Amino acid sequence: MADLHIPESLTLEQAIGRVLFDLRTQRNLNQIDVAIATNFAVRTIRTMEQGRQSMTIRSLDALALFYRIRIEDILIRAKALRGDPL
Repeated sequence: MADLHIPESLTLEQAIGRVLFDLRTQRNLNQIDVAIATNFAVRTIRTMEQGRQSMTIRSLDALALFYRIRIEDILIRAKALRGDPL
């Protein structure tokens, strides 16, 4: 299991999940708000934010549209969290 306190040990899924969590909390939303707006189950939102579920392009696109951010920006933020070169 990756140590979430060491950025290099984050999986890409965990880093994307952390970005999605940050986007949601910055907007003072809860997982239910996001689930209703995106038509995902709350459990799905939770597992994506925890990095326990790989996302399809379609689900990542739906979340990017909801948060009004480009998919590329989500990935750039996730790679930065991991310390990966862009």
